[in-house]
Amino acid sequence: MSQQQKQNAQSTHPSFFVLILVFFFWGFLAASNSIFIPFCKTHFNLTQLESQLIDFAFYSAYFIGSLILYLASAARKVDILNKIGYKKGIIYGLLISVLGSAIMIPCVNKEKIVPIVETQADISSFQVGQQLQTSDREVKIRREKEADTYSLLVSKNEAGAKYASNTNLQAAVGGSFTESATEYSSTFTKDKLQNVLSVLGTDFNQTVTFGYFALILMALFIVALGFSLQQTAANPFAIILGDPAKGAHRLNLAGGINSFGTTIGPIIVSMLLFGGMSGGAAAETDISKINTLYFLLIGLFLVAAAIFAFVKMPDNQTADESFESSPKATRAILGITAMFVLILAGLALKMELPFFTVGIVGIIGILLVAQSSSSKNPEGWGAMRYPQLILGMLAIFIYVGVEVTIASNLGGLLTHPGFLTPNGLKESELDPYVSLFWGSMMIGRWTGAISVFNVSKNTRKILCVIVPFVAYAIVLGANVIKGNDVSVLYPYVICIAIQIVGFFMGQDKPAKTLMVFGLLGVLSVLIGLFTTGALATFAFLSGGLFCSVMWPNIFALAIAGLGKYTGQGSAFLVMMILGGSLVPPLQGGLADIPAIGIHHSYLIPGLCFAYLAFFAFKVKNILKSQGIDYESAISGGH
Repeated sequence: MSQQQKQNAQSTHPSFFVLILVFFFWGFLAASNSIFIPFCKTHFNLTQLESQLIDFAFYSAYFIGSLILYLASAARKVDILNKIGYKKGIIYGLLISVLGSAIMIPCVNKEKIVPIVETQADISSFQVGQQLQTSDREVKIRREKEADTYSLLVSKNEAGAKYASNTNLQAAVGGSFTESATEYSSTFTKDKLQNVLSVLGTDFNQTVTFGYFALILMALFIVALGFSLQQTAANPFAIILGDPAKGAHRLNLAGGINSFGTTIGPIIVSMLLFGGMSGGAAAETDISKINTLYFLLIGLFLVAAAIFAFVKMPDNQTADESFESSPKATRAILGITAMFVLILAGLALKMELPFFTVGIVGIIGILLVAQSSSSKNPEGWGAMRYPQLILGMLAIFIYVGVEVTIASNLGGLLTHPGFLTPNGLKESELDPYVSLFWGSMMIGRWTGAISVFNVSKNTRKILCVIVPFVAYAIVLGANVIKGNDVSVLYPYVICIAIQIVGFFMGQDKPAKTLMVFGLLGVLSVLIGLFTTGALATFAFLSGGLFCSVMWPNIFALAIAGLGKYTGQGSAFLVMMILGGSLVPPLQGGLADIPAIGIHHSYLIPGLCFAYLAFFAFKVKNILKSQGIDYESAISGGH
């Protein structure tokens, strides 16, 4: 053992606390998507599935980035990441993210404005729940469940009253408008659509703004491509910066910082888009306000890159290690890539849901076949010769999928009339709930990170009770600063108390903690599916609590015992962040089916939690059979 390794085995290296800066960036931007998605759904007149393409672009970049790195290493017979070092890998990743952020700014500003009468063909092809809004965001036309039926929705303000009292518009819709606390509304059939649009155009000079959604997806992809390189380097880097037995706990601490970013990200983006006060009028915003965020990110990415460039820190010690050829594992990865390409073909053919379904089933099938084949003949499988890694790859795929899909479809759920409120929330009212979901990740990760610190057993137990409520207070405080009414979030303390019980049941053991939280996740989804209102909302939000410490536990369990294949295994695991790009559109596609709807589409997270509980049970027995201490998931090597 080298002197550096001895030092790492004794304590956490100070440079680890520099490393966690990048964890903050990932969380900040990823959680911001949860506010940006419902905004874009309305702004770009998208279906629920189409709105989830933001996640598709963002998280597929992790897969593509890791794939490029792996295939390039295989072609050159050199582990490129080990060659350049984890430190430089993070710096290069930050610079790629700078490029993506710079590209985003002109993409956001590229729009075209057309008279509303020219949108008849677009509206006629709408799916149930899809809607179009005018350039001033005062008027919306929404497709309803009833056949060939639409609603005309007008903001309840001085301007809106002119629409409701306009005799030409009343004649066009075939009746008067009804009035609620927030809007004027009237329903009409498809045969009256042309007349409605004509009146809106001639009497009110209404227009519709069309942006270039595909360009925004491209810029997000490049930003996340940089994140892919950062994350591939940062996760194993965190593990070598101290005692390997505490690697999962250091990842928990880094995850806690990541979750602080996820907590404030939705609030800041909501403030940028809708103004500083809760419920700010959506009519006063436009998408170009998101530019401020990306100017800020460019500066922060550059500062972080400079810190990594000039601060002295240890790096991985295997720069000269050759890349071992793993042709069978490569074929499996290429098979997964083929499923991804198939899904892209589905997007091009406008057959999204069937192709997403087939692609996901195909990926699961490829991994299961790989596990069966490698167990019979491990030669040529590289890191995939270990069943804990293959099942862990599927677990990461599903874990990232469930974490992202709960949050990303949350806007569609809470704005849906009759779920939480009779008329549904406005987009500008979503951020307290979105920040609470991502804040739940912070609550759990801060609690899980307590084990990083050298405290007594009794002190640890006390902190496990205190820290979650401190983190919860920070979530509430961030919302108070923004001007949100936090009293509606108070009942969530019950969910936090349940999570604390789960931590004690897990006994600080990766496999046991993962199983407990997986089962609690299944229970929370079932409660949410069979209820509505605040109970269902908090049940779905509590999924964030139960997801919170899954990543480090899955990661540590999956790479335990891989030895020289640890770096390759880490790359495979990061590839499986692909789940965050595929599961949300799958749920969104189900939500677009009238017979299912957005509420019951949350069956998908329930199935995901069920697999994660199964993985915890299965991997414990696998590691035990290999003589590995699954209770601490120490990666020993063979």
